[in-house]
Amino acid sequence: MNKLIYVGIGVWLIALTYLQLKPNAKFVATGDAPVIAYVHGDSLQQGMILIQTLDTSLRSNVATIDSLLKEQAAPLQSEAQELITYANSGQATVSEIEIAQARVYEIEAILQQMQVEAENNVSYQEQAMQATVAAFLTKSLKEYSEDNNIDYILNWGLSGEGVLYSTETFDVTSEVLERLNE
Repeated sequence: MNKLIYVGIGVWLIALTYLQLKPNAKFVATGDAPVIAYVHGDSLQQGMILIQTLDTSLRSNVATIDSLLKEQAAPLQSEAQELITYANSGQATVSEIEIAQARVYEIEAILQQMQVEAENNVSYQEQAMQATVAAFLTKSLKEYSEDNNIDYILNWGLSGEGVLYSTETFDVTSEVLERLNE
């Protein structure tokens, strides 16, 4: 019996120690009201090291892609200019002008395709950057919200307003859909 009392007191002391030492939430809800906080999204974009690092990397990649595109396009552009110069020289026959014109159109199509591929590459890199930032931001805001008892974090600023984080307990999508579909 004494052993049971000692175990009970030990558990009680552990619980009290935990309650005294655990980090306190920064915000406390009153009643059933959600705790809502906001961040200045523009400040996050400007001050977040991850965004700065990814943006620097993206700019470097864009410069590299642009340089490669110019390097690959230079011989084609030179060839097209030579064909145009020859066709306008007065020495070319009608059939040679037609051949030159067809090749210039071919070169234009190749250059346009190269440009589209470069733009798609940059677009893919931008999307990957945005996905990385969004995943990191979501994870970080979730952890911060849980540590500080926050139900919603709103974005406030020139970058647009909206909910950056929300607990699942306030997701009313199904109820709203039911009402909309009635």
